[in-house]
Amino acid sequence: MVDLLLTCPPGLEDVVELEAMERVPYARISKRPLGVKGHLLLSISDPEQVSSVLSMRSIHHVMRYVTSFRIGRGRDALNTIYREVAALDLDGVLNAGTRFRVTSARLGRHEFTSMDVQRAAGQALVDRFSSKVDLEHYDVEVRVDVVGEQCIVGIALTRESLHRRGYRAFHHRAALKPSIAYAMLRLAEPREGNILVDPMCGSGTIPIEAALSMRMLNLELYGMDVNGVYIDGARADAERAGVGDRIRFMQYDCRMLDSMITPDRIVTNPPYGIRMEPGIGIRRLYTGFARAAYRAMVGGGRLVVITLKHGMMRDILSSVGFAVSRDVPVMHGDLWTHILVGEKR
Repeated sequence: MVDLLLTCPPGLEDVVELEAMERVPYARISKRPLGVKGHLLLSISDPEQVSSVLSMRSIHHVMRYVTSFRIGRGRDALNTIYREVAALDLDGVLNAGTRFRVTSARLGRHEFTSMDVQRAAGQALVDRFSSKVDLEHYDVEVRVDVVGEQCIVGIALTRESLHRRGYRAFHHRAALKPSIAYAMLRLAEPREGNILVDPMCGSGTIPIEAALSMRMLNLELYGMDVNGVYIDGARADAERAGVGDRIRFMQYDCRMLDSMITPDRIVTNPPYGIRMEPGIGIRRLYTGFARAAYRAMVGGGRLVVITLKHGMMRDILSSVGFAVSRDVPVMHGDLWTHILVGEKR
């Protein structure tokens, strides 16, 4: 058996589990191992299945799981990290000629930094295996992550996060991570031939992800935004992704959606209200959008929206007629947002 540790935006573990079951159907899956959010432990019997895992769209990193152990939150935890890492059996992975680097992600309050973790673990590996540290031209990347009082060690199989798809040519200051866009699309559960619309598409991440990951459904895809610069950028990103011919982009106000189209699914990432333009109130925008979405959508349709102001958005969606069936907290960057799913009965 090969044990793989997958990381994802905390809160999306259920979507990752669903995708993993599709990609590697006989794998054993444990969500939030050791109580750590944003992680899943995947046990596979065939090493060749690793390529299927690396093609998943809901995850960020994949590492071969090595071990985990408890530490304190004070600086003496660095001594524990040194001892535990120095005792690891990594023969065949590290030796005197191996160039390696240690990276660390740290969540929680501690009396040490991620750099301190890297230094302690790196020194342990040098002392034990006589390997050489090389931060750029390395052969092996050892991940030593600290989450609360848990330290998790693995061998990285991804050099950069899988959410970096490579198609983003246009910079949008509030762009949605493609992994979260994919998760929102899975929550929307589109069906064969559905019309799927993102009425506040920004750089086009949601319709692009739909075109890339749901080809077999023959979806009719639309990306709309009131800002023409964003629409031009979304078109450029779609072309770069090779799906420019599958999405119709147009400059349009989301509050007039019902005069334009009759969608089966609406999936969107509206402004969070942090950088709103003067004169545009977030409640007014959300209300105008929700009313137009409800009027436009077919009966039995589904709306999926991500927002910081989930209480406000939930109230507005309910007030215009949507039945909010799911509320999924998810960390986007360093913000805890919520994905809401609304049904038109």
